Amino acid sequence: MYKLSINKDLFENILSKKTLILKKQSTNYWKKELLEPTLKDDKLIYEIKQFKKIILTNGLGEDKPQIVIECLKVDYSLKNRCFEFHLGKILEQKNININPVMDEKDILIQQLLKEKEELQNVLKEIKNSRTFNS
Repeated sequence: MYKLSINKDLFENILSKKTLILKKQSTNYWKKELLEPTLKDDKLIYEIKQFKKIILTNGLGEDKPQIVIECLKVDYSLKNRCFEFHLGKILEQKNININPVMDEKDILIQQLLKEKEELQNVLKEIKNSRTFNS
């Protein structure tokens, strides 16, 4: 399992599923970390290491926020010139004290529930009005 320390904003975005791909620039450090040299037909070929799970942390110390997340694949983007960790399900959470961030679905559900309540109130008013009962 591979371990990465990331900043708070990125950590929160991954936690709330706003970020599904973690990108790391193609520096010498990341090339050394992620590329695995192999010999194939007397040619040196570099393959990208793959991980099933990644530990993402934010901060230092024993009580730092941490998640274990599924890594679907690690790829290299020629367009962006960076390594991309394609993230899946969050498998474990530890020391998460971040307020839940609402995604678009949550906001839409809240709006629909509010509209439902307003419509029910309008129906009650119509039923209780004199014009309806006459």
